[in-house]
Amino acid sequence: MIEKGERAPNWLLKDSEGQTHVLSEFRQKSHVLIVYDPEVPAATIRHWQAAIQADQKQWEWLNTRVLIVRQAPKEVVPGVYIVDRFGLFWNYFSPGHWTFDDLERDLIYYEARHC
Repeated sequence: MIEKGERAPNWLLKDSEGQTHVLSEFRQKSHVLIVYDPEVPAATIRHWQAAIQADQKQWEWLNTRVLIVRQAPKEVVPGVYIVDRFGLFWNYFSPGHWTFDDLERDLIYYEARHC
């Protein structure tokens, strides 16, 4: 597991829409939330997608791209990763121990500390 404040590896990730992303494409552009749990059923992914869409204005205001990842490198353990717009690992939430409200709050606190 990478340490808080370290540069996040340049992971190659495939999202729930089938698009491939490299973490470096977001550097200097936006924060990234990586939601990865390969064991969750399709219904849970649809629920997550609906929650993200419902709060889309909040995510845009926070300048955050949310990726629901279906395929990731082997070293990526399931959970939620927050990577800041500078490519630094900010926080990790283990599966089942987070809500989208928790993630939004964490990003708001981050922004307040780094203004």
